Amino acid sequence: MIEINDAFSCMFEKLNPVFTELGFNFEKPDGYKNGDIPVFERNKEHYFEYSSSKAKVRLLLNEKNLRLLIGSSDAKSEDDSDYNLNASFLLDLSDFDEKEVKSTCNDIEEVLRDDFGKRQNTRKNGNIKVQPNVTKSQVKSGSLLYDPATLAIRLAAIYPSLKDDYKKSMQYYGEFLCEDFFVNYVNPLVENSIHENNPAVLKKLFNILNEIFTGGSNETQDVIVVTMLASYKYSSEEYKTVVNLMNDDLNEPFIRVYRYLNRSKSARMRLENPPKYKPKKKKKQSAFYKALTGTGNGITGS
Repeated sequence: MIEINDAFSCMFEKLNPVFTELGFNFEKPDGYKNGDIPVFERNKEHYFEYSSSKAKVRLLLNEKNLRLLIGSSDAKSEDDSDYNLNASFLLDLSDFDEKEVKSTCNDIEEVLRDDFGKRQNTRKNGNIKVQPNVTKSQVKSGSLLYDPATLAIRLAAIYPSLKDDYKKSMQYYGEFLCEDFFVNYVNPLVENSIHENNPAVLKKLFNILNEIFTGGSNETQDVIVVTMLASYKYSSEEYKTVVNLMNDDLNEPFIRVYRYLNRSKSARMRLENPPKYKPKKKKKQSAFYKALTGTGNGITGS
C-alpha cells in the first residue's frame, strides 16, 4: 500500500523530466509554493496538469485507475469535457507499492513519447506514424488488448534482429503489414528456436506468446495460432515440447487448428499462399480462421 501523497511524489519525480523534455510545463494549483508537488484536488480525484504550445495533458487518478487525458492547448474545463481519453492504467493505491507506481510511470512515459516525441522514421512520400505498444497496465485495466505490432516488438527482446526488420518494414510501407512481417521475419526465427530446442529460449518465447495470446485481440490470437505456430510442421518431439509450454488458453485452439491443417491439404495451401495485403483497410478476423475454430467471437470464445 502507498499513500496518495507518496504516489504523486513518485510520479512527479519520474515523469516531470519527461514532460519537460517533450516541451511541457506543469500547471500550478492555487496556493502552490516552490518545492511543492503540483497536485490538483477535485472531490476524491487528484491530478497533474501539463501544458505546451500544442496540447494539454491531464494525469487524473480516480479510485483505482490513472487516466491520461489530452486536450488542445487552450483546454480549460475542470470537468474534463475539453479532454479526450488517451490511455488508462490500473493504479490501485491500496494494493500497489512504490515499485509498481514506478512501473506504471514507465508505461505512461512510453505513451507520452509515442504521442509527443520526435520521430525520425520516414517514408519516400512523407512521414509515418508508428503505432504505440500496448502495455501490460493497459491490458490489465481492460482499456486495450495486445495487438500484433506489440507482439512483434515484444519478440524483439528474444530476437534483436526484429528491431531493424520492424523499422525497415515501417519505413518501406508506411504502416505495419502484419502477415508479411510475421511470415517473412518472425516465423523463421521461431521455427529455428523450436528446431534447436533450447529450453531457456523456448521458455522466454512461450512466456511472451502465452501472455500476449491471453490478453490479445482476435487478430493477435489469429497471428499466434494460425500464422505462427500452426504453420510449422513439427516432429513428434517438437510437438510435445511446444504443447507443454503453452498455457490453457493457447493450448486448446492450437491443437484444434494444427490438426485441422494437417488433415486438409486445401487449408494448408491457403495458409501458405495468403491473399495479398490491402492497405488502408481495417483487418477483420478471417473467414478461414472462423472455419478453423468454429467461432466468430474470438479464439477463446470470450
